[in-house]
Amino acid sequence: MHSGYILRNRYTIDRPLASGYFGDTYLALDCDYYRPKYVVVKHLKPQNQDPNLLQVARRLFETEAKVLSILGEKTDRIPTLYAYFEEQNEFYLVQEFIEGITLARELANGKLSTAQTIHVLREILIGLSVVHAEKTIHRDLKPDNIIRRASDGALVLIDFGAVKEVGQVTLTSPNPKTIASIGFGTEGYMPSEQAMGFPKLASDIYAVGAIGIECLTGREPHLLFDRDRLEFNWRHLYQASDPKIDPLISRLAMVLNKMLQPRHLDRYANASEALAAFDRLMDISIPIPTPTVRRSLPSHRNLSTSMDRAAFLKLLGLGGLGTAISLAVPQIMQHSESQSTIISRIESGSMAQPATLRLVSVKLNESGDVIDRPAIEIQTFQEDLGGGVFLPMVKIPAGSFNMGAAEAESGRQPPEHPQHSVKIPEFYLAQTLITQAQWAAVFPDKEIGSRGKPQLPVHSINWLDAIAFCELLSQKTGRKYRLPSEAEWEYACRSNSTAPFAYGDTIVSSIVNCNGEQPYAQAPKGGWRQAATPVATFPPNRFGLYDMHGNLWEWCLDEWFDSYRTAPADGSPRGNIQARDGVQSRVVRGGSWFSYPHICRAANRAGLFASFRHEHYGFRVACLCDDRSS
Repeated sequence: MHSGYILRNRYTIDRPLASGYFGDTYLALDCDYYRPKYVVVKHLKPQNQDPNLLQVARRLFETEAKVLSILGEKTDRIPTLYAYFEEQNEFYLVQEFIEGITLARELANGKLSTAQTIHVLREILIGLSVVHAEKTIHRDLKPDNIIRRASDGALVLIDFGAVKEVGQVTLTSPNPKTIASIGFGTEGYMPSEQAMGFPKLASDIYAVGAIGIECLTGREPHLLFDRDRLEFNWRHLYQASDPKIDPLISRLAMVLNKMLQPRHLDRYANASEALAAFDRLMDISIPIPTPTVRRSLPSHRNLSTSMDRAAFLKLLGLGGLGTAISLAVPQIMQHSESQSTIISRIESGSMAQPATLRLVSVKLNESGDVIDRPAIEIQTFQEDLGGGVFLPMVKIPAGSFNMGAAEAESGRQPPEHPQHSVKIPEFYLAQTLITQAQWAAVFPDKEIGSRGKPQLPVHSINWLDAIAFCELLSQKTGRKYRLPSEAEWEYACRSNSTAPFAYGDTIVSSIVNCNGEQPYAQAPKGGWRQAATPVATFPPNRFGLYDMHGNLWEWCLDEWFDSYRTAPADGSPRGNIQARDGVQSRVVRGGSWFSYPHICRAANRAGLFASFRHEHYGFRVACLCDDRSS
């Protein structure tokens, strides 16, 4: 079709975009609008006009078009299908025009870092997980078929190989009952089972792994394939930096190795499984987000409180910092109906005589609806850090709980089991993440993370920083402060809940600062703030603790172990807690504002180098009751 050609009295061809063996692709104007809009027209031409073959091609075309229509409705990571039709034994698809550049053009500018590669592959898997959920295979994933959308920077999957089957249909017998699949794909991105005509969902996973190698090396994968050993030879082209700085390359290599296994049964079975692996990597990586349009969040109102602003600032350790401080008082952002979080009484108490604080928590069902707002009463004392800054500490009652994830818990990972009973003695835990004001009061000459925002949690903290803070805080106060053990942290997070979250069967981004775009259980899709929020912005759990799910990852005292085998049953920390080398792996808990809800589960855990520093990581402190330095 030439420029200016009008198809179906509606689509005016502007120019060709691509031409291939199976057909041509054009940019066209859809004139059936007050303001004509650009669309993509794909013209598919069967190579054989045999009536039997055309009948088969027609059936395949209609089936694939309906699948593309469903996929386009389910996700914006796949172009919307506007129309499909047949004219003179040739087939046409009219799809949404995605303005942007291909991933191939991006990679032409040079190879990517480990963190950038993780981000790119995860973006691809987000769209692919929707495709696989419909039991559909893309069959031609490669950088040329992935577009970075200009409007929001998201990666969009285009040019499904399935519709190309229309262009060359093969009969298995003169009167076929079955159609032999064809080995569509591109060399380097196509595994052996797909080349032989038996593609699987895991065939797409192979292609994503090959794209990962291309991102890391800047070389097309077919140039790196060792045909004698039947594997990719690429690591010599990617010189990882010091593992203290880039601890992820070996872990990413393990994930890529699994994606690129020769046998499809040895790979991740589908995109959801692979995405879960990348989510675990992402939550201990340095994500390099692409430009996105900040999503609007649900409107909210400040909730009533019975104490004045000064008293509340003092409670959170923010007093004495001037009236210019803008602090969001404890609030429940609108989700279902809103109800006030009431702080009915606050007194200045010591450890010997803690003050009583009454708060309101929330309970959610699996749909994310607030079904209860239980009143809670906690014991707290405030550690005076000087300059009008205080550190509120909450007494955590002694008790027993089952640590780890239950077998039936959605999102459960191998490091979260075996589930086991742990007995926790009474102790104190900071009511919030350590704030910038509290950090500055203890470490006035050590600036980490942002300054000038005292109500925000201090971020970019590594384990060594947190230990140093605890040691200096102990010297300053005469009390033995430390990081909580992993068992203490999970016990305090759960606050007597046996559900995946302290608030019940799910969390939503109106209750927790997390990425609500991939909801948990039956909860609806939510928003994403893309930044840390002030401490105590959201409802407390039943122990009166804020931000135990989301906002920032929190360091624990323990050395990292990949299971609970040999874990102590008394709540004590595990491993060598005296080591101060940055390569020792330590435990982080709780997820961050970047994390999906399943990563923020009470049982979820991750380990990374003690020297690892990034804006997703903070901490809170603990101490034993009546524990004074000698």
